[in-house]
Amino acid sequence: MSLPPPALQSPPPSRKPYRQWGSPQDDIREDLILEAQLLLLSFAIGIQDAAAWPTYGCFASNQTGNMLFLALGGAGLATTADYNFRNLGMSLGSFIAGGLVMGQVGNLVGVRQRGWLLLSSLVQTALVFAAAAVDARTDGGSAALLTLFLLAFASGAQVAMGRALKITDITTAMATAAYVDVVIDPGILRRGNRARNRRVLFLVLLMAGCFVGAVLERVAGSCVTLIVSGCCKAVVTVVFFFNRKIETTS
Repeated sequence: MSLPPPALQSPPPSRKPYRQWGSPQDDIREDLILEAQLLLLSFAIGIQDAAAWPTYGCFASNQTGNMLFLALGGAGLATTADYNFRNLGMSLGSFIAGGLVMGQVGNLVGVRQRGWLLLSSLVQTALVFAAAAVDARTDGGSAALLTLFLLAFASGAQVAMGRALKITDITTAMATAAYVDVVIDPGILRRGNRARNRRVLFLVLLMAGCFVGAVLERVAGSCVTLIVSGCCKAVVTVVFFFNRKIETTS
């Protein structure tokens, strides 16, 4: 009596080698990691504006407030003790320039491409650290204008990068639309409402950044405050090496 042939064992599944570093040509996908990065950028921009306002009489990213003060000053309803016309103009112009330059370059190379996101985030981070190095503490002079140029250009570049990723619930800077989107959401009380959760987290992190920045500005000064903001942006930059890419089906 012949024994049955032994069962054929299927070879173990081949495992692709784990790659720690993503390719610069990868398009990164929308996931919790990317959302966490944008939330950390929101925290950093809150710190940054808290440092800019008491030192320079304007915001580095909140351009709605800057435009309001420009209008009030032009109408004679605010004095130079309330605002600085040159600083306001520098911040607004530099913010627009940062969004224009970095936004259009991103359109050319691919707004989700890992290499571009790394470069954009690295430039933003370097500009914030450069502003901390300048550390101008007066309302006037070329040093103050240079600091505002660096901060506002970095802010415009950050918002352009975040908006291009199409995660509209986390703008990283503008809070007004997020407040409205939260309160008009028909599923505001529904469990598992991801859009609502992202908006609320954005508002919480932005406000937390403002409070942290205000405390740092009071106890340590603008240089330390900007360094903390730059460190947050540096973390985001490093994480871009590890974001997962969009998988394409062949």
